[in-house]
Amino acid sequence: MNEPIPLSQKLYLLAIHPEKGGVIAASYTAINYVLVGSLFLELYQNKNIKFDNKRVIVLSLKSDNDFYRFLLEKIGKSKRSLRISTWIQKFQYSIKRISTEVQQDLVEKRIIRMEPKQFLFFKWKKPVLVNKQVVSKLVIEIEKQVFGGSVSEDEIMLLSFLKPAGLLNRIFPEREKRKKANAHLKKMMVENQMSHAVADAISAAQAVAASVAITAAATSSAH
Repeated sequence: MNEPIPLSQKLYLLAIHPEKGGVIAASYTAINYVLVGSLFLELYQNKNIKFDNKRVIVLSLKSDNDFYRFLLEKIGKSKRSLRISTWIQKFQYSIKRISTEVQQDLVEKRIIRMEPKQFLFFKWKKPVLVNKQVVSKLVIEIEKQVFGGSVSEDEIMLLSFLKPAGLLNRIFPEREKRKKANAHLKKMMVENQMSHAVADAISAAQAVAASVAITAAATSSAH
């Protein structure tokens, strides 16, 4: 399988438990925000948008990719440029469509399968790795990028999402190695402000969502 894997799909693959399938616990609450944030970087790579002071500026609404056009149409309807964190929040309403697109493309590439599951009346599909070599190779590449020094912009984009996505334990299970990797990543992010801004936006969007959930729970218990 020589077809390039987009950033969003790489992150989703890394979030799948290598043996049991399903999204790992550390990434479970973060993956929806990470997928949206990484898709914005894909649009940036395709020169559809740019970032200016953490705001999204549309450069072109044209794309050969149906999924990208769906995203761009929503962005293009806004009468003003919005912060990245605002867009990440807004696209949570479309997260089912977004995650389904990512999953389906990986199924077509024969890297994962979607396994039907059921408990009582609840039905869902669990992602399970089929081509584990693709993911193992990806983990090895990331380790080399973190400790190897100079990396490309595309590689920096992936690395900038590791911590917000809750993937550091998954890729660096040894505590000491993980601490060293975290230090290297912090240095890299200082040198690449664009990816750093998107990672910050994901953290901000997660914080807003957590705050809303806590407020809702408190209000509910008060009644």
